[in-house]
Amino acid sequence: MRDEQVYFANHAGLCVFKFVGELRHTSVEGMDGFIRHLFEQQHACSRVSVDLTETEYMDSTCLGLLAMLARLSLSNSKGKPNLFCTNANMLLLLKSMCLDQVFHFVEERIEDIQMDELITESTADAQAELIYQAHKELSALSEDNRKLFQPVVELMEKERQGN
Repeated sequence: MRDEQVYFANHAGLCVFKFVGELRHTSVEGMDGFIRHLFEQQHACSRVSVDLTETEYMDSTCLGLLAMLARLSLSNSKGKPNLFCTNANMLLLLKSMCLDQVFHFVEERIEDIQMDELITESTADAQAELIYQAHKELSALSEDNRKLFQPVVELMEKERQGN
């Protein structure tokens, strides 16, 4: 069993993502495509929730993926997603990245529902695109984030132009 896992369930239109363990960019390979596809389907999700009650750590790519999920939810008239988190350190990290602006934080456990492990695949180019887009999403949340992640975004843009 891996130390990090991502689960997903669609329960009567409520789409729930559950992140478990210490998550890094390798833990969410291809997940951006899955999320985009979900929002392309007109009635796949009427509401979105994220469960971080068993999350110990997320790198900036995972945090940017959360920002993308929130933006797509908001732009598709699904409203602010709920984000369930009981870990004080994770809450501090999420707030420091301004994710409290795009999520409704719920500091309690989410009701247990049947979930399946989300298994996605990705190419090296698609993974690089995920990392790039995730950092752009984080940069868009605040001026502090922009200052922090702009060098990463600019470096990746130069690499993209070089290909």
